[in-house]
Amino acid sequence: MLGLGVLLLVGVAGLAAAALLTSWLARRIEAEHPPTGRFVDGGPTRVHLVDLAPAVSADENLPAVLLLHGANVQLADMRVALGDRLARRLRVIVPDRPGQGWTGEGGPVVSDPGHQVALIRAAVEAVGARRLIVVGHSLGGLIALRYALDEPQAVAALVLINPTTHPRPGGLPWYQRAAEVVFGPLLIRTVLLPMTLPMLDRLSVRLFRPEPPTEGYAARTGLALGLTPRRFHASMREYADLRDHLTAVAPRYPDITVPTLIVLAEADPIVPPALHGEILAKVLPRGRVLRLPDAGHMAHHRHGEAIAAAIERLAGLPPG
Repeated sequence: MLGLGVLLLVGVAGLAAAALLTSWLARRIEAEHPPTGRFVDGGPTRVHLVDLAPAVSADENLPAVLLLHGANVQLADMRVALGDRLARRLRVIVPDRPGQGWTGEGGPVVSDPGHQVALIRAAVEAVGARRLIVVGHSLGGLIALRYALDEPQAVAALVLINPTTHPRPGGLPWYQRAAEVVFGPLLIRTVLLPMTLPMLDRLSVRLFRPEPPTEGYAARTGLALGLTPRRFHASMREYADLRDHLTAVAPRYPDITVPTLIVLAEADPIVPPALHGEILAKVLPRGRVLRLPDAGHMAHHRHGEAIAAAIERLAGLPPG
């Protein structure tokens, strides 16, 4: 019995040490990737966003572009891929989605797309943007769709890049179901961050496959920030509740009548087009598809010029 007690003490001490290490690493990562924009009141929490004015004088009647990032990342992912390029000619607003980056959760329902839309909408209106082209990547695509459903008067068009749109037949893949069990609050606050930080390059490869990652992707986008406990826990809640939210919203997609461009990376293994974007394209009254053969999940980085040009066309700009 004494031996078991010693083992328990060693285990508790080990977890306590890991928790201290995780706390120190999280503070260091946050110092390395501080807020780059402004904080705007979104109601129950502040929304961190970057508001990029066009580099040249633009027609005030043109819509602004709202860029919504996917899971486990922050606004820098969309800014690096598309934001700075689009800001040459258009106003671009790039928020951290609730629970990610430097935006708070705003309550216990952070995984609810309607809750996220309400917070983001309040922040967007606070900075004076009214008419939007809403661009969403991956899980951000679901938030963009919900934005068009909840705030139709504010949305001029949608651009969805490898969007998450429908519940998978048979439920989540085994590794996502396992993650819900393995990455519980205890492990998220103790061993997850020290274990995964050395794997950032491999994580980047998995995100981009079958294409290679862009140079310095993890450092340029602050990928490590999404692994810190508060943010990773919010991501796990999104994954856990995702199927229910997709099941509830999917029947409403035909109500979206704005022009919608669905960008499909045909080799995306993370959000397979056949299970998501292809199905969506069949039910949207004004949906059309831009196919990217041999492209992977992070197509907005590898094919940013083509996607940005398509967004500019939707905004009514001539080629340039």
